[in-house]
Amino acid sequence: MQGFFMFKILSLDISSTTIGWALIGSSEDKITVLEHGHIKPPKEGLSLANRALKTQPLIRDLIRKYNPDKISVEDYVTKFSKGRSTARTIVVLSVFNEAMTMVCIEETKVDPDRLAVISIRSLISKSFGLKITSKEECFEFIKEIPSFTVKTNKKQNIKKETFDEADAVAVGIATIIRSNDNGKKFILQ
Repeated sequence: MQGFFMFKILSLDISSTTIGWALIGSSEDKITVLEHGHIKPPKEGLSLANRALKTQPLIRDLIRKYNPDKISVEDYVTKFSKGRSTARTIVVLSVFNEAMTMVCIEETKVDPDRLAVISIRSLISKSFGLKITSKEECFEFIKEIPSFTVKTNKKQNIKKETFDEADAVAVGIATIIRSNDNGKKFILQ
């Protein structure tokens, strides 16, 4: 994507199976998804700590490649719905989130911004005059952004990883909105 962006955010949606990432550019009243993708942490026969350790260089490479002005992550602490998350899930997600956040701090010397899912949906809803209350509604909003690519498989179904990438885009957009304390309206391109 061409053009000059005054501000770049690398946003992450971290889990132990897929880490969605997005590089979001912001200039004046415009927000653009510059790039997005995902990382698949290794699994095969590795302990949780080893998986996290082997994933850290991949996050470091992203940070070094894009040199963002800010990093933001979806806050996992508020993610757990009663009856939908086990203690094991919480432990695994906590380990991965903190291990990847440590790399962000190590590379930038700054703690990443953390946004709760409910805050992400609320910020996007208010800024764009919508009512987004679910993951599905948020995806429907993100997939309409011209600079976001919906990836499909051979059967033309949306690839599972695309949802993680969309979550990372939502984190980045919400970070820009939250950073703008004068209520400016944005255009997505």
